[in-house]
Amino acid sequence: MTAILLLIISIFWAMNMGASGLAVSFAPSVGSNIIKKNRAVVLFTIFVLIGALLVGARVAKTLSNKIITPELITQPVVLAILFSACISLFLANILKIPQSTSIIVVASFIGAGLYFRSLNLSLVRYLIFVWVGVSFLSYFLTYFIVHKIYPPRQKNLRFYEKLFCHESKLKKWTLFTDFYSAFGIGTNNVANVVGPLIAANIIKPNVGFLIFSLLFGFGGLILGKEVLNTVSKEIVPLGTISASIVSLVVSTFIIASSLLGLPAPYVQFSSLSILAIHTAKEEKNHNQTLIHPITKKILKVWTLTPILSIIICYSMLLFLGVKR
Repeated sequence: MTAILLLIISIFWAMNMGASGLAVSFAPSVGSNIIKKNRAVVLFTIFVLIGALLVGARVAKTLSNKIITPELITQPVVLAILFSACISLFLANILKIPQSTSIIVVASFIGAGLYFRSLNLSLVRYLIFVWVGVSFLSYFLTYFIVHKIYPPRQKNLRFYEKLFCHESKLKKWTLFTDFYSAFGIGTNNVANVVGPLIAANIIKPNVGFLIFSLLFGFGGLILGKEVLNTVSKEIVPLGTISASIVSLVVSTFIIASSLLGLPAPYVQFSSLSILAIHTAKEEKNHNQTLIHPITKKILKVWTLTPILSIIICYSMLLFLGVKR
């Protein structure tokens, strides 16, 4: 029974990540009518799979045996980890605030580590330090780039002249950043479901990355088209160039984190990158963005949902009577 529930939750988890991943990565090119949705799904799946097979094992290794002692991770423990992560993500979705699957999965592992009194606190502190630091870097690097090209003025006039004269190259650039974004998602997010399963010896790494990368694509096909439609309509009017900058900056940080074997919050990095674009284009100061009610709500949800993951995972293990 545990194995069946674990299978159902894992598939559900992967498909939902695939739906949101498709929307985040291919909004610029679909919104600009460079490619159609069905082709976007196929390309998304291919690049997620490549990223997962090339780099994903490093992140999966961190999740499977570096946060808590690997011998403690059994099927019931993995069930508690993934179930608590799903509940936390569902709550964030209800509140209409995007939340990182990496953060809530790590939080669920922390809940299990606290339950077993076996937690690598130094690694947890390091992860939090990296997440916060790179989030700020995403914001300020994006702000710096956008501030250089916006608003149009005498100093950047040649940039806009070249932009309008090379429309075909702009389309290729947009596609490249979308491919790059999907690759980045593959290097990190697929491990969020494969890592716990590897820890419990339920699946082999390469088999897991192959199966769940395809499930990411299937989730994009079944659940992600409407989300993609919504996101592309909301993001692209802000500018295809702006959306491409977000993809390039955030995916670079995600891939770098993956190469270091660190689970990384794509949602946090991209959300702060988008806030930076808003700050630059609206010509506001950084404090105005920080104290905005929506920003405050986002920060509260980002703080509370990981805590909820920890509590649910700990409570579920206690309820199931898992031996310490």
